[in-house]
Amino acid sequence: MTNRQDGPTDGASSGVDARSDLEARWAALATRRSPDVPDGPAATLLNRVMVYTQASRIELVRPFLDRQRSGLVIAGVNPRKGIQLDLASRDRDVVFMIDPAVYDGKDVEGKEKYTATCDAPFRVPEGRLWSVSLGDVLDEQLEAGAATALTPSGFIATIDVLKAAVEKFKQLKHSNAMLVVPLHISLLGPRYFSQTLAVLQHLEGPVALALGRQGDPLDQNKQIIPNLRTLAATIPLMPIRTDFNALDLVAHGAFAGAIGTGGSLRHAIDPTEKPFAFSKNPSPSVLIPELACFWKGSKIAEEFGARPGATPRCFCTVCSAQNPGGQRLSRFLSRDDQEEAIVHAIAVWSTWARDILDAPTIRDRAIYWRKRCKDAVDHHTIFSRLLNRLEEFKPQSPVEAWATLPAWPTDVVANA
Repeated sequence: MTNRQDGPTDGASSGVDARSDLEARWAALATRRSPDVPDGPAATLLNRVMVYTQASRIELVRPFLDRQRSGLVIAGVNPRKGIQLDLASRDRDVVFMIDPAVYDGKDVEGKEKYTATCDAPFRVPEGRLWSVSLGDVLDEQLEAGAATALTPSGFIATIDVLKAAVEKFKQLKHSNAMLVVPLHISLLGPRYFSQTLAVLQHLEGPVALALGRQGDPLDQNKQIIPNLRTLAATIPLMPIRTDFNALDLVAHGAFAGAIGTGGSLRHAIDPTEKPFAFSKNPSPSVLIPELACFWKGSKIAEEFGARPGATPRCFCTVCSAQNPGGQRLSRFLSRDDQEEAIVHAIAVWSTWARDILDAPTIRDRAIYWRKRCKDAVDHHTIFSRLLNRLEEFKPQSPVEAWATLPAWPTDVVANA
């Protein structure tokens, strides 16, 4: 990994002032019904937790979108082909955006994953009869009906590249676009966070955040969770590929969020890292509501095989569609079950998002989310005892952190 520049150089007095300003910001946010409205058309996204997916999944997920609290972020689609125009003409109530997603190779030209550089933080299409600018890429998304345009950002691994992306985007002065920031997770760690925060504050506009690393980035570095919360309270933030951290941040001041329909769409991967080998297990990943995490369907069937009556039963709109009494989650065993597993997950986390967004204040959002995560941690113990396991199931690190950190950053840690 390249050197990410020297650590912060702020003096002690400026650090004290920054903490005082942040505490005042937390106090102001705590009693508010909603975060600040972002400037421009991005205000349409306020208080939404959207579904991040690919064009091939649009028709699958569209019936499960909450028109008031959700929408679509579509990865790597060519707006010139009219896919979104068709969507808009059929269902004008669906709010959507298009993420070029060049940082993970899902862009329309099928290129390799793109790492941003200081000279070229964005990748624009090549090979057309005329040259294409960054502004052209953004305008094509808007012409296709997107609520606001998203930049074709490369993966950002250093502070210098982040500065370059912010400066080039500011110079464009586009009236209806949002900077996508696919960050290596280290830039949100203690060594670089103060610089990252300062650079993004300098943007003075909304930011769409993707976290980059193999697996769930927060599972490897849960220490960045307080820093992410600070980011959400300080700048107009929309986490788009951060796993369930999107819900945590919407509960701490982010104006909107998005959650992916598959593991590869729930975070980004550093292009310099070799991807993990794909599992040959044909069963899909299944969201277990009680645990607030995904297990392979085969793992659910195996773990609960000796106690089928203890297998988690789900009552979401998908699972209760054919049986009002809900269905067991051990049924997801083959590739043919993948689509149902996807919409099951959307149905489950959408209820969490609804409860968060409907809370009376932002602090109440955070209290709800902490309780939800604490219940998930407790259910790992409950299921372990039901199955008489010698070694208890372990909650994922982010869920455990969300359950144990104070609900609100200025609170004292509670035991409940």
